Amino acid sequence: MKQYIYPLKRRYFTKVDSQQGSALMLSLFIIIVLLLLGSALIKVLSTSSETIAQEVIGTRALMAANSGMQAHLQRTFPLDNSNSCPADDTYDLSDIDGLKHCNASVSCAIYNTHNLVNYYRLTSTGECGSGAISDQSKGVVRSSRTIQVEARSL
Repeated sequence: MKQYIYPLKRRYFTKVDSQQGSALMLSLFIIIVLLLLGSALIKVLSTSSETIAQEVIGTRALMAANSGMQAHLQRTFPLDNSNSCPADDTYDLSDIDGLKHCNASVSCAIYNTHNLVNYYRLTSTGECGSGAISDQSKGVVRSSRTIQVEARSL
């Protein structure tokens, strides 16, 4: 019986043969990295728009408080020189452009009287919202600002 010894064939791999599948892994890695960057960018933009909305609603609430204060001061000090502290009141400012979904609650108190001069303290709280408010709403922005004015009669 004759035995044949076959030499082991050396197989030389070319670059293409040794890199099979690595392009797939590289492309998956790039896609995952781009998805993560995209989601982070969306989160930053969303947070930024919420901050801007809160700032705008806060400014509108301050303007509502100022408007309510001016209306109440006009009632406290009318042109006929009869000074009196009017009852607390709430002003609905929804009909005014720029103050939609806003109202102002104003209170007045005489905190001192000296030599027939009354000293008044008026407090106005403006409240604004971004739309129709419901208990189930999660995207509604509400803001409130309070100002206080002290005045005296002449």
